[in-house]
Amino acid sequence: MKLSLKTKLSSLALLMACSQVNAADWLALQGYQPEFVAPKGVKVPYRSKTPKLWGFIQANYKKDYGDVLVNKGGVNLTPFSLLNPDLKAQEGFSVFRARLALRGMADNNNLVNYFFMTEFANNGINNIVGNRSVATYFSDASVTLKHIPGLKVRVGMFKTPGSEEGLAAVFVAPYIEFTSMSNQQLLERQVKNVGTAQKGKQAGGAKTVHYTSTSLENPIGAYRDTGAQVFDTLPITGTWGVSYAYMYGNGAGISENSGNANATHYGYLSFQKTFDHKGRGYYTNAFKMFAWGQSGNRRLLSTDATGLTTELNFNRTRYGLGFSYHKSGLRVEAEYSVAEGMIFTGAKDKNLDPLKEDWQFQFAAGKENKADGGYLNLQYEVVAKKVEVFGRYDYLNRLTNDVKARRDFQTLTLGASYRFRGPTRIDLNYLIREAKAPDNVNAQKVVANMGNRISLQVTAAF
Repeated sequence: MKLSLKTKLSSLALLMACSQVNAADWLALQGYQPEFVAPKGVKVPYRSKTPKLWGFIQANYKKDYGDVLVNKGGVNLTPFSLLNPDLKAQEGFSVFRARLALRGMADNNNLVNYFFMTEFANNGINNIVGNRSVATYFSDASVTLKHIPGLKVRVGMFKTPGSEEGLAAVFVAPYIEFTSMSNQQLLERQVKNVGTAQKGKQAGGAKTVHYTSTSLENPIGAYRDTGAQVFDTLPITGTWGVSYAYMYGNGAGISENSGNANATHYGYLSFQKTFDHKGRGYYTNAFKMFAWGQSGNRRLLSTDATGLTTELNFNRTRYGLGFSYHKSGLRVEAEYSVAEGMIFTGAKDKNLDPLKEDWQFQFAAGKENKADGGYLNLQYEVVAKKVEVFGRYDYLNRLTNDVKARRDFQTLTLGASYRFRGPTRIDLNYLIREAKAPDNVNAQKVVANMGNRISLQVTAAF
C-alpha cells in the first residue's frame, strides 16, 4: 500500500514526538507546545486549544555594602555600588519582575503555536538606569510553525539561542542576579546615539577608545531579538538527543525598531541525555553539553560639538560553551563565554551635581576589544523539592587587549532556597564581590570601592 506524503510526514512527526528527549531544553520549552502530555503516567496527544494564562512576580530586598565615590567635579564614579535598575540607592525593596504570559495552539492539529509575555515591573525593560520614558513592552510575541518534521519555524520577538544563563527561565533559578559576564557583555544595552570618540581620557593611561551614549531610547535587550528561527530537538539513540537552532534577527533587542541595520546571526547546538522522567523543565534529571555563537553589525550615530552626525559601524560577536547536570537533587553547571567588539564598560555619570546622576552607557566599540568570563554553579537539595543550598563562582576579564584598561571581576554567591511548590519560593543570596584593575593604580582606587551584597527575594508563580 502506497502512503501519501502527508501520511508519511505525519507518521514521522508522531515517531519523533513519541521518542522526544525531555532534557531541560529551553528551545523546546519556550518555543512550542508539547505533542504529548502524561496525566497519571500515560502519554496522550496534547490537543487542547484552550489558551494557558500564566505568570510570576519577583519582589526583593537588596543591600549593597560598597562605598560610593564622587569626585571633585561631582561625578559619581561607582555605579557598581548602587542597585539596578535605576542606580540611585544602595538599599531598598523592589518589585523586580511582574510578567503575564499567554501561550497555546491555534489549530486542532497543534501545528501553529503562539507565545506572548509582557513586563510590568521595575527592571531594565521598563526603567533603564532611571529612564522611565521607556514604555512597558511585550518581552515576547511569537508564532511557531510545526508543519515540517525536524524543522520548526519561529517568527516574532523571543529569546535568542545563546547562553544557558540567558535562555533559562528567570523564575526557576535561585540566583537573584546574573553573573558578571552575562550581565555586562551578554545582556545587551541597546544604544543608537553617542558622542565623539573619547581617546586618551581613560584613567591611568589606558589607550582604548570609548563611546558614550547621549540618549537612551530602548529597553535592555533581555536576551531577546525580533526575527526568524529554525530549530528542533531530535532523538539520536535511546536517551540521547540533539537540539539545534539558527536565528536571523534585527539585532535590536526588544525595541520597536523594525529595521535590520543591526542584523545578527545566532547559532546553537546541544547534546543531552535524559536519565529518567521524574522531573520536568529545569528540574529534569539530565546531562547537557552546548555551544553557541552570535555575530552582527551595530550602527552608532556619532554627533560632534558642531552638530555634525557621522554613521559608525562596529561588529558585536559573542560565543561560548558549557554543560549542565541535574540528578537526584544535585545540579552542576559551568559555562565559558567570549565577547569581541561593543564591550560594555559600565554606566557613566554625566551630571556634575554631586547629589544627582545622569547615567549613560559607555562602550569600547572596536572589534579589537575583548572580554571573557564564565561561572561554575553547584546546587543541592537538602530536603527534596523543599530546601536547597547553592554556591556559584563567576568571573569576568574585561578589555584583556589593553593592560591599563583591563578590569577583572570575581563574585562568589552563596545562598539557600525554600520552595513552597514548584517555582514559588524564597531565595537568599549573599554576594562576595571583588574588582581589580591589575595594571592601573588610579583605576584600582575606584574599583576598590566595590563591596558585598545581600538579597532576599520572593517568587510567586501561577
